[in-house]
Amino acid sequence: MNKYLKLLPIIIIFLLATQKRLGYFYQKGKDVYAYERAITDLLEGKNPYEWTIESYSNPDDPGNHGYAYLPGVLYLFTPLYIVSFLTKFPVQYLWKLPVLLADLGVGILFIKAFKKKNYFGLLAALLVWFFNPYSYFRSGYTYTEPITIFFMFLSLIYLEKDSVLTGTFYSLSIVFKTFPYILLPVYLLKTKNWRKFIAACLIVGIFVSLPFMRSVDFFADYIKGSILVHSNRFVQGRPLLWYIRYYYSIEFFELISFKTYTLLASFSGWFVVLALYFYFKVRDKYILSLIPFLSFYLFTPVFNRTYVMWFIPVFVLSMHKIFSGKYRFMYFLSLALYFCFFGWYLVQWRDGFHIWHP
Repeated sequence: MNKYLKLLPIIIIFLLATQKRLGYFYQKGKDVYAYERAITDLLEGKNPYEWTIESYSNPDDPGNHGYAYLPGVLYLFTPLYIVSFLTKFPVQYLWKLPVLLADLGVGILFIKAFKKKNYFGLLAALLVWFFNPYSYFRSGYTYTEPITIFFMFLSLIYLEKDSVLTGTFYSLSIVFKTFPYILLPVYLLKTKNWRKFIAACLIVGIFVSLPFMRSVDFFADYIKGSILVHSNRFVQGRPLLWYIRYYYSIEFFELISFKTYTLLASFSGWFVVLALYFYFKVRDKYILSLIPFLSFYLFTPVFNRTYVMWFIPVFVLSMHKIFSGKYRFMYFLSLALYFCFFGWYLVQWRDGFHIWHP
């Protein structure tokens, strides 16, 4: 096929995806006020995580939480907030620009990952990413997940090639949202030089945390508000096991504590990865990375709608690796099954189980 003819469908997919997202630029997410308060505190020299800790300790208003992530988004959004303040241009438009760039960046990384491998496999990957079940069945563009996914994907591409860049991009992904921590064993097993990898992660982590190191109490609130505060959460959204529990009246799930489910979601995949690597000799980085995500989705007691996007690059590339050659049709089938399952799961989702119980 002529290279220009091959390029045309890719350009059309990118244009349609951009058009769809631009149509939601006017929207304000429920977290916009938490971001604005955190940024204001940061500009005034206050610790934004003090309010985070206080908000999570208020059981009477569980929906009103402060900013509870590492400060990557704060650093990214603060200059744009200042521009909005000076120009009176709506801040939600400006905040969506880096998210859109990261969104499109993930598509470009798919092109890089599929280069000269499987053209139609690439088209399927782009369609699944840009028109994933959340984007297709839920109208809105008020999340920041593409930024974390972009850096996580970039770090996986450099894994086994450059330990410093891998560690840098991996730590940057966690700075925006912490969920890539579940892949840590994969990086330690597959990086060329684990010392350089850890050093790069530490340098980025220290640099990002410097503004919060002015005192022991300031730093303690930073750690508690960005990481430890999540231990105070409750069943939220529609976790898979709670879906089964509510609709099929299986009482067994309630015999296990919330913290146990959290630990299983966070770390059970690590042990499976080690078993696959050392006992079953599985070496592919994407297949190994898929396991922690699957265990997380199975056990997590907190499952929000946007979580369905988190593992798309890992899932797509692991399926492409598993179903290659004469089983290539299974790759396309697996992507279709992903879309159908999570589409079905999201379509029926009105409220989370913490709000509504059938």
